Amino acid sequence: MCGWPSAREVRRMAGKCRVCDHGERAAIDKAIVTRSASMRDIAGQYGVSRSALSRHKANHLPRLVQAAEAAEEAQAVTSGAALIDELDRLLERALAILEAAEGSGQLRVALQAIREARETIKACADLAVTAELEERVEALEAQIEARRGGMRGG
Repeated sequence: MCGWPSAREVRRMAGKCRVCDHGERAAIDKAIVTRSASMRDIAGQYGVSRSALSRHKANHLPRLVQAAEAAEEAQAVTSGAALIDELDRLLERALAILEAAEGSGQLRVALQAIREARETIKACADLAVTAELEERVEALEAQIEARRGGMRGG
C-alpha cells in the first residue's frame, strides 16, 4: 500500500528510542535495572515492545545495569557472610546444649544436639566449598579474558 508511513514507522526510521521518549522512563529504567518484572511484563505495562526495551537496556543503560549487578553481587557476598555468622552462632548453641545435656545425663537431648551440630558443620563445609569453587571459576575466567585480550592485541 502506498502512502504515508505510520507513526510507528516514522519513529523507527528516525532512530529515536521509544523508552527514552516515554513519559515514564524513570519507572521503566528502574524496572529494568532492578529486574522487578520480566521484560515482557515491563513492555506490556508501559506499552513498548520487548525489542525496544532490549535496545534501550543495551544502548542507554549499560552503566546503570552494571552498577545494579555489582550491587547485587555485593549483597550476595554480604548475605553469605551473614549466613556464615548465623551458622557459627547455631553451632555454638548446639555445642552448649550438648555440653549441658551430657552434664545432666539427658542422652536423648545430647544426641539431638550432636545431630544439629553435625548438620551445621555440614552446612558450613558446603558454603566453604561453594565459595572456593566460585573463586576458582572467577580466576579461570580472568585468565581466559587475559588470554583473549593478549590474542587480540598481539
